[in-house]
Amino acid sequence: MEPGVLSYVVFLIIGVALVFVDGRLIRRSGETYLEEVYPDPKVADSVNRLITVLFHLAVLGILALFSTAEMNVGSPIETVVARTGVMLLVLAVAHAITIWALSRIRSRQREQRMKAELTTRAEERMEQDRS
Repeated sequence: MEPGVLSYVVFLIIGVALVFVDGRLIRRSGETYLEEVYPDPKVADSVNRLITVLFHLAVLGILALFSTAEMNVGSPIETVVARTGVMLLVLAVAHAITIWALSRIRSRQREQRMKAELTTRAEERMEQDRS
């Protein structure tokens, strides 16, 4: 196998492994995070799966596109290291966006619960005042 092809294959193997390891971390952490938001464990798991699949598809798509970009920084090993560095930065951004999305979901659900609780309390107070 020629060095250019080997470095390409090595980069893809490293990239796919990193994406799946990070996706697994997001899935595991997101599970706990979303169980607080959604009382029904099935709903929390479902939302978590959707977010994880979106993460995997988006980052693997970026990896596939980036793997075809011309990047030659010297030897095949240096090219793999440079590509992996860029991939890690992309993965960090994708991870941050995923954390932001989970945080946003949790914030919205908390707001809805607080509004519902305040509405219930206000209605109870109005009922007490009428009595």
